[in-house]
Amino acid sequence: MKDIIVVLLSMFSYLTYAQVQNSYQDNETIEYENLIKEYEKLAKKYPDAEFLTYGQTDFGLPIRLFVISKNHIFDAKVAKNKQQRVIFVNNGIHPGEPCGVDASLKLAYEILEKKTDLHKSIGNTVLCIVPLYNIGGAHNRSATSRTNQNGPKLYGFRGNAKNLDLNRDFMKCDSENAKSFVQLFQAWRPDFFIDTHTSNGADYQYVMTLIASQNDKFNPVLASYMKEKILPYLYENMNKTKYLITPYVMPIKGIPDNGIVDFIDHPRYSTGYSSMFNTFSFTTEAHMFKPFADRVLATYEFLKFIIHFTQENGDEIGQKIKEANAYS
Repeated sequence: MKDIIVVLLSMFSYLTYAQVQNSYQDNETIEYENLIKEYEKLAKKYPDAEFLTYGQTDFGLPIRLFVISKNHIFDAKVAKNKQQRVIFVNNGIHPGEPCGVDASLKLAYEILEKKTDLHKSIGNTVLCIVPLYNIGGAHNRSATSRTNQNGPKLYGFRGNAKNLDLNRDFMKCDSENAKSFVQLFQAWRPDFFIDTHTSNGADYQYVMTLIASQNDKFNPVLASYMKEKILPYLYENMNKTKYLITPYVMPIKGIPDNGIVDFIDHPRYSTGYSSMFNTFSFTTEAHMFKPFADRVLATYEFLKFIIHFTQENGDEIGQKIKEANAYS
């Protein structure tokens, strides 16, 4: 009887996994409560994962952090002491842009279920995932706040429980979310930080555009490494997939014909904040006019290549950040 129960539970787990994997193919994004349940199940099932709690939000629920470590290192201080590289992924700061929410859950499943070579690639890297940062906005679901966006059917709202734009609050810390984020970020001080978004506005052929730490305001040691090694690797590998990627740029005046410039991620933005602490930082902007499934998969591929790059170049990354921290 016990064996039968175990088999049935395994089948239920598999079906749930399959449903999660297929939901974005059906133009749907997972709801917050189900998202947390999926991460809780993974943490309970696999010794390579833990699901932690940090601080509060304006909605009254805490920020959650899902941590994957093949070396079973789930403490930030221990991770740094043991020279682990840390990748930090933040999802759902704008819950109407949920491609990273679904992509990160897919990533976590595939690493822990050993469905791809990602489990080997995680190596001495600790992967930290905030499943959904703007919990209040995620609970304010509709189909009308981003009407020009190509799916999903229902999605959250940009503002948080106090109608604050959390991606403008990293210096002010008007929200409880931001106060908790500072606690979380400073504890882990990651090597890589990725904030997942969906773009607004212009139409173009690329599935994704990318904002990287703006070189002119980034530490010179890291700016050079970003330009010469990290970005070429990411663009080359992403463009081998069907999900083409290009830099996110802004027109100088009205239209691109007048010239384009880098987007400057000031410290009020998540990546502008994280860049101040010598973290290689990225905002992925999946293109709003592309199908939701393609946006999820493009985000997934980007995160996958960040993991591969970190595993292949871990010692060098650590040395560059050490040099940057000593820079004056």
